[in-house]
Amino acid sequence: MTVPKLLIAEDDEALGALLEEYLDSSGYQVTLVQRGDDAVAAIKSQHFDIVLTDIVMPGADGLHVLAESKGNPSKTLVVLMTAYSGIEDAIHAVEQGAYDFVSKPFQLPEIRVRLDNAARYQSLLRKWSAVERQENNEEFTPYIAPDSSIYAPAAIKAYGVRKG
Repeated sequence: MTVPKLLIAEDDEALGALLEEYLDSSGYQVTLVQRGDDAVAAIKSQHFDIVLTDIVMPGADGLHVLAESKGNPSKTLVVLMTAYSGIEDAIHAVEQGAYDFVSKPFQLPEIRVRLDNAARYQSLLRKWSAVERQENNEEFTPYIAPDSSIYAPAAIKAYGVRKG
C-alpha cells in the first residue's frame, strides 16, 4: 500500500501540530491547515486520500469541507472531529457522506486506528474501481473452439464458445 496522503484541518494550533507530528511518524504524508477555506483550496489543488477536519473552524466549517471533498472524483474519505458533539451530529455527518466521526477529546491511538481503517478501506475502493474499469474497458473475446465435441448451444451461451 502506498503512503496515504492526509489533510488535517484543525484551527487549534497546538492540536494540529500534535496530530501532524504523530501521524507523520505513523506513516502518513501530512498536510496541515488551520482554516476551512484553506482546506477547501488544498482539496481543489491536490489529491488527498483522507481528510481529518474539525467541524467548527474559521473560513469554512467541516461540513463544507466534506461537501467539497465529495465532488472530488478520487473518493477522498473524510473523518470529522469536534468538541461539540452528540449522537445526532455523528449521524448527520455520516448521512452527509463522512467516513467517520470522532469526538474531542480523544486519544491519539484512537485517531490512528480510525485513519488506518479509512486507509485500508480507501485501498479496497481503489482496487475495486480498477477491477470495474478493467471489466468495462475489455471487450469480450469468445474462445473459438476447433471442430470439437464442446460445440453446443449451452457452451456458446455459458462460455462464449463458438465453432471456428
